[in-house]
Amino acid sequence: MNSSRLTHPPIMNTHKQIQQIATLDDRLATVDTYIPVCKSKDINHLERRQQQRAISQDMIRVAIAYGQKRFDHHGAIVYTLSDRLLKHSPYSKFTDTLRGLQVICLQSLNNYQILTTYWNFETKRRVRN
Repeated sequence: MNSSRLTHPPIMNTHKQIQQIATLDDRLATVDTYIPVCKSKDINHLERRQQQRAISQDMIRVAIAYGQKRFDHHGAIVYTLSDRLLKHSPYSKFTDTLRGLQVICLQSLNNYQILTTYWNFETKRRVRN
């Protein structure tokens, strides 16, 4: 057995670290509530995609609070996380993890209706200093 493993504390899971920062982040408190859009054909679409793509709810909140906002040609709002946007955020040390996260949603008065979330690999490959 390698004795160096016993002397170092285990490295905390990235999702857990992001969750801890998110609980203290005042900017995320200003993000209105969000609800998954449940279509009759696929009521668990968002949850399944989050699990398949290793995207937590806190990551979605970070994307909405810090991501670049644009409208797609269907009228949905797309939030995208990039190096430039994460650089001066509390999540800067997770730039490699969060780069390229996109959240697609509709916004009503008091909440965001999340359609889906995914990794934009073109953005994920583009490392900026």
